[in-house]
Amino acid sequence: MRPPALRPLALGAIALLSASAVAIAPALAQNTRPLTENPTLIRGCRQLNQSAQIFDNSTLGPAANRIGTLNAGTQVTLTGAVSPGRAQVFLGSGTLSSVQPVGWLNAANLGPCGSTPPPTGACFRSQVALVVRSNPTSSSAVLAGYSAGDTVIASANPPTQQISADGRRWIQVRLSTGSTGWVASTGANGVGSNLTSIPCP
Repeated sequence: MRPPALRPLALGAIALLSASAVAIAPALAQNTRPLTENPTLIRGCRQLNQSAQIFDNSTLGPAANRIGTLNAGTQVTLTGAVSPGRAQVFLGSGTLSSVQPVGWLNAANLGPCGSTPPPTGACFRSQVALVVRSNPTSSSAVLAGYSAGDTVIASANPPTQQISADGRRWIQVRLSTGSTGWVASTGANGVGSNLTSIPCP
């Protein structure tokens, strides 16, 4: 004999799953950057080379998702969670907000603990999304990336530059890992400008 409550319970469970799927869908749609965990970075110490806004998501926006701002020189701890050009950090000596001490920031704002900020005059703002490559050519391996509006820090002052065979001008930049990479400051044949020089914070 079939228990009378079995059928309504199954339908209720299906309805609950459907409602959950609808509630989760918008959140999944907002996350367009692939997230990974790098175990070698967990609990790693990093220092901000400039002031940086901290967000509760790896897309670093919109403004309503900002949970705080950290000053240049602030030391943070890496959680090991990363996304292209982004890093999740934990502020061990305090909180970024009253409810969330963990947040995301542009990885270009991080340097080794004990490092000093770069000299003034070697910073740029990206005008478009840029790919950081291992060498100054469009076919070189991708190391990281910048979104439009991100601050790009050159590896030297004045910046180290090269022109590739297709006429693109490349600038060598410093990554949060301490290594360097290259971004195209112009399009092919030197057309356009992808970077605008700004004072370093």
